[in-house]
Amino acid sequence: MTVSEPRPLVSVIVPTYNYGRFIGQTLDSLRAQTYREWECVVVDDGSTDDTGEVVARASARDARVRYLRQANQRQAVAKNTGLAAARGRYVQFLDADDLLEPLKLERQVEFLEATPGADIVYGGARYFHTERPGERLYGMFGEDAPWMPELSGAGKAILLPLVRMNIMAINAALVRREVFDDVGPFDPSLPPVEDWDFWLRCALAGKRFEFRDFGGALALVRAHAASTSRQHASALVAWRALRAKIDALTGDPEVLFLNREMKSQLEAALGIEAVAAGSRLSAARQFARAARLCPRAKGSLKWLLCALGSPLLSERQVRGLMKATL
Repeated sequence: MTVSEPRPLVSVIVPTYNYGRFIGQTLDSLRAQTYREWECVVVDDGSTDDTGEVVARASARDARVRYLRQANQRQAVAKNTGLAAARGRYVQFLDADDLLEPLKLERQVEFLEATPGADIVYGGARYFHTERPGERLYGMFGEDAPWMPELSGAGKAILLPLVRMNIMAINAALVRREVFDDVGPFDPSLPPVEDWDFWLRCALAGKRFEFRDFGGALALVRAHAASTSRQHASALVAWRALRAKIDALTGDPEVLFLNREMKSQLEAALGIEAVAAGSRLSAARQFARAARLCPRAKGSLKWLLCALGSPLLSERQVRGLMKATL
């Protein structure tokens, strides 16, 4: 960009449902961005709290904030509503309870403007609890250790890792608008994994991902009781639907083999969820399904042993068997 050229507009899409207690802080973090050329499209997915009033006050202070309201249809539809209203060259998604560090837009716009071959740039994400806003954790569950693989590339270099797991928090990315025109919108049937599905379709379409760890440009994800990412059991069911969709999207033998292996691990995860809930016969069925799906003999045998043991063993013993190496 030269001095005389106007800087490109970034459309920040904020889907929200009953997050009036958080969205003011979210919009404040956007107003604190060093990059000023943005618009914010808040899509209220049928909130019954004071979300509308909070956003109205923010819009009165800053005309770059717009408010749209729709009947409750969940976050994928809300994101698509925001996309339809967006006017920017670049698109940033921002969950209504999360924050961005001040240099997030500045650094990522600079990178995409200077790198025409890149379609998506993403950076790091950190987590914080509401009562500890200065906290910067790598994750909300288990060990506080990095989980994002920090990958750059296109084709299978991105696709295979994405088949294994979602490689980023959606707030961490900045995306060229034409990517959505080429790949299509979010799948309304897949919340809460609609963003993972979108990245998979981007990889299948050959879009280039770039990870860049710019200082002061983290996505900050709030951990609290209502967080979608905490709804683990429902997410596992959505993952099953996504894995079935992957089979329909590609005929690549390597991708299909890996997806089958991951499907078996998913069924095993549903099995241990059933053990924890006391549904031992359901757990046995899940582990048996994992054994049938697994393309590797040792893995299949392990899940079969879990199926036989789940009605008889304690949860701790079943978890130990799941981690055992045959």
